[in-house]
Amino acid sequence: MIKKWTIALLSTAFLMLPLTTGSSYAAEAQTSTTINNGQINNGRVLIPLRAVSENLGASLKWFQTDKVVKIKTGNSTIWLAANFKRVIIESAPSSEAPDTPSRKYVDLDTATQVINGTTYVPLRFVSQSLGATVMWNQLSKQATVTVGNKGLVVHMETPSIQIPEKNKISEARLKLLSDKLNQASNVSSIKNVNSTFKPYFTDKLIKSITQNKGLKTAGAYETPVTSPMYTSKNSATLSQSVIVANGLTGEDQYAEDRTVSLIFANGTWKVDSVTKGSRVLISGFSDYYPQ
Repeated sequence: MIKKWTIALLSTAFLMLPLTTGSSYAAEAQTSTTINNGQINNGRVLIPLRAVSENLGASLKWFQTDKVVKIKTGNSTIWLAANFKRVIIESAPSSEAPDTPSRKYVDLDTATQVINGTTYVPLRFVSQSLGATVMWNQLSKQATVTVGNKGLVVHMETPSIQIPEKNKISEARLKLLSDKLNQASNVSSIKNVNSTFKPYFTDKLIKSITQNKGLKTAGAYETPVTSPMYTSKNSATLSQSVIVANGLTGEDQYAEDRTVSLIFANGTWKVDSVTKGSRVLISGFSDYYPQ
């Protein structure tokens, strides 16, 4: 039974915490660093992986091929994977299983995400795992992280592409499009592909689906856990991942990645194209139930 912890950065109680003032904070602020590229995903703050290593004293490694982060803190090892909410925490083996690290799993409210080639991790969970304290100023949208005599001030990045709120893709629309992409993974049982998907996909994508008899991707993607990245006022991309198989030894899992290109036309967002990739993860980032 996997134990779930709720990590709520923007909870009401947290937002009401004032920024620390006084001489003790002033001393710490002398060694503080400010970054201006924090991100908000699902109401939670993400910071670049590099900011963690350079300012919070973390020993970490990024595995580019697997899109996995490994953080060493004390006697524990923390694993995070892009596009997954679950965190794996390994500690010293127990006496009952001396050859296997003890594990626990934490399901966060947001996922590690790669944005424009930069890896972002959940601020509060990572910071507190390293013994830091985090404070949030709702008015200025600023997070302050302190650990020892080091300080990190995180401002949210101003998007280079400004999208009117009414034109942004909603979470409900994203989920609906994701579900329709799952349905389009294999269309052998769909009588009229064009009418089924016309409200959700462009004509170009529908033509490709018809010719290939489906997207040939997994049909088990869940509700998107990452934010779409706007590439223009009328286009965006979304990255999703799903576990598609367990390894034979049980030590690893196989993930499929789906990159979705979206366009805004005639007042609605539609899927224009889909590409897929694959990677191998250590086992545990997601439950897998064979279908």
